[in-house]
Amino acid sequence: MEQKTTNSHLQRKRQKLTEKRDALLRSFSKVAVGGKRKRLEVICKQICQMNDFLQSLDLIEAETGPKQATTTKRYVVSSLFLHESFKKLTADRDEQFFFITGSETDGALVLDQMLEFAHKKRTIGGVEGDERSTHRLLIKLSQFGHRLLGHFHSHPGHGVQQTRPSGTDENFQRRLENAGHVAVAAIFSRDGYVRFWRLDNSVEIQIHGTGVEQHEQNVYRLTKIDQP
Repeated sequence: MEQKTTNSHLQRKRQKLTEKRDALLRSFSKVAVGGKRKRLEVICKQICQMNDFLQSLDLIEAETGPKQATTTKRYVVSSLFLHESFKKLTADRDEQFFFITGSETDGALVLDQMLEFAHKKRTIGGVEGDERSTHRLLIKLSQFGHRLLGHFHSHPGHGVQQTRPSGTDENFQRRLENAGHVAVAAIFSRDGYVRFWRLDNSVEIQIHGTGVEQHEQNVYRLTKIDQP
């Protein structure tokens, strides 16, 4: 009985917060047309706060609710898109990072749209996205009924070992998974290895096309990276 009451309260709270966020999203669209920058920044901050509150509710529900079996998520990506992503991620010596979205059909999450955003810093040893820019991008996805399906970034160095996630990578992915995101991470080395991963290991990758060979589970090598 106590569990049912807690869940009911969480559902009512989530509904109210979602309604407030939807109203803010509508305001954001209207103000954006008018070009009122300061007002846009205020609304953007409020939307981020609503998202944080909703994520907190998700965490509370996950911690207090019954444990559910992890369902394997199936991601489909074309070999051509992987090659295009590799070129963008390794265009210079610094690490690069962008989000991925796409369509969802027949239970498959299709990774086929690259979403770039501003960065606070990019160095040979790391990359950090600008929080305001990433939040605007996530708001846009929500407005168009899309989800964040993945995030790709590059590591320095060569070889499959360079595709292993760092502590920073794992912390970022943990925040996404705790908030209920389905996003899969992919790390590219400088010589064409790419590793897909999630902390819950619920990953099934399907590659469409040629120019990619499997190295091990969820790890691949691009075989035509020297071609124009």
